[in-house]
Amino acid sequence: MSKIFVAGAAGNIGSALMNVLAEKDVDVVAGVHSQDKGDALAATGIDARVFDFADVDSMVQAMNGCDRLFLVIPLQERLTRFGRLAVDAAKQADIEYIVRSSGYAASSDAHWRLGRENGMVDQFIEDSKIPFTILRPNTFMQNFIGPYAGMIKSGVIALPEEDASVSYTDVRDIADCAARLLLNSEGHENNFYALTGPEGLSLSQVAGQIAAASGLDVTYTPISEEAFIENLQGAGLPQWNIDMLVSLSRVVKLGMAGNVTKAVEYLTGSPARTFADFVADNAEAWK
Repeated sequence: MSKIFVAGAAGNIGSALMNVLAEKDVDVVAGVHSQDKGDALAATGIDARVFDFADVDSMVQAMNGCDRLFLVIPLQERLTRFGRLAVDAAKQADIEYIVRSSGYAASSDAHWRLGRENGMVDQFIEDSKIPFTILRPNTFMQNFIGPYAGMIKSGVIALPEEDASVSYTDVRDIADCAARLLLNSEGHENNFYALTGPEGLSLSQVAGQIAAASGLDVTYTPISEEAFIENLQGAGLPQWNIDMLVSLSRVVKLGMAGNVTKAVEYLTGSPARTFADFVADNAEAWK
């Protein structure tokens, strides 16, 4: 039986994947970045191992005995270097198959920065000759209960996306797709899948659905890119992260993030979750 290493098991996607895998009869190792997170998972009976993306040896040791890897890399300036080191570690640890959660429209020659950064990591995986499947999900629905929750509670979603649509993806769908591949990759190896929700929504429509579910008065106010940057700087984000988020907002404004695919249903047999499903499940988060 395969043994799966989940890198970033305490993160947004990783924790959702761990929840899905917990329901299966599967041997899983949770890779985490701090001892506190490792101790918390270990207390629930999970095999948790601490590793550092900057340290190949720590990754090799954490992956020891595993033959399948789920790889998601944190959004920070060393993203591509971490990706390269993770692939090197996977080869040394004799990983036989990688599922990578990348980013929508990622490509090593993408014209926008975040797409290019993610695409370079995807290229490292492809060049490694380790069998792989790369998932490229669109913007997460969970952002609205994470970094954007404060804006929503204030009653105004202020972002520089004009009236463009985004086919937001539920992190739980990414986890379902990854679990399906990690348990049985036959027919899907060395393929790429763009994951989206079932519809493109403008932020005005997003605000309307959140308002209806939560009972809050929520509206969308488009802001300039300059104001967006000032807000991010005020929140203390590093300049690299600001640059990445600005590049993403530009892609959205160009109308490149509203496309819909059927990849979630193709991989899992179930339609992608709707934004209405998401807000109904998370309405309490905004109260």
